[in-house]
Amino acid sequence: MNKHITLSFLAWLAALFVGAAGIYGLWPSPQSKVLLAIEIITLIILLFNSASITCWVYKHTKNKQQRYISLLCIASLVLCICGDVVNFNLNNQYYRYNEVIKHDYLADSVWFFVPGYSLLFIAVLLASRSLVMYPLYYVAAYLGGTLLISLLCFYFMHIPEAGYYVLLLTGLHSFVITSVGLMSLVLLNTYCGLNAPLGVWLVSLGLVLAAIADALIGLYWIYGNSGEGYFPQIRYINWIIYISSQCLVIHLAKINITYKLG
Repeated sequence: MNKHITLSFLAWLAALFVGAAGIYGLWPSPQSKVLLAIEIITLIILLFNSASITCWVYKHTKNKQQRYISLLCIASLVLCICGDVVNFNLNNQYYRYNEVIKHDYLADSVWFFVPGYSLLFIAVLLASRSLVMYPLYYVAAYLGGTLLISLLCFYFMHIPEAGYYVLLLTGLHSFVITSVGLMSLVLLNTYCGLNAPLGVWLVSLGLVLAAIADALIGLYWIYGNSGEGYFPQIRYINWIIYISSQCLVIHLAKINITYKLG
């Protein structure tokens, strides 16, 4: 097992421990210092692993686009980590924008997650376009499908009284994260569909998990329980899925190069 897989596995185990302990009520509170310390260490492991993968890419190729993909992946992770820090709600602030959504601080993290996941989207797009140039109608169908799915999901989970700020940001994020999740199909199609290498399947799974994690935030953390949220259980469940996603997608650049060298 190479070091990049090992580090991702360690981060995943840490997330699984944190989430399972939280679900079974072993943490005194979501702001427990031990809990936050483990979560921060997990994020540091992911960041170190992503940086190590970027160095590996620079060592094994001089192709500018391949290197650019690796930089996009680590930049995406950095922005998402900033969003994670916001979601930790270290100041214990609730109902910041109105009296409807208790955990409306989650909307603030969208300022980091939208650009972060947009960079990941671009990275996957570049990895796909380096092998296949999709026709215009394919792109149009993809964008149309993304818009339709994101609108339907947002419509069925939102609370109209949440306020323009929360609605606008969560609606925007719904579109972005849906586009990221659907890129899993594009990536698989690029790499021979069902015959795609295992690494490609795992990265694609990571993209789907990213969409699932954020859908759970919208459904059960922000808008769930009439705006109260099913907290803290959803926080722990989301953490497992979210970290699982990051553990996989940071390998995109390496998988792309390995397939080409193949």
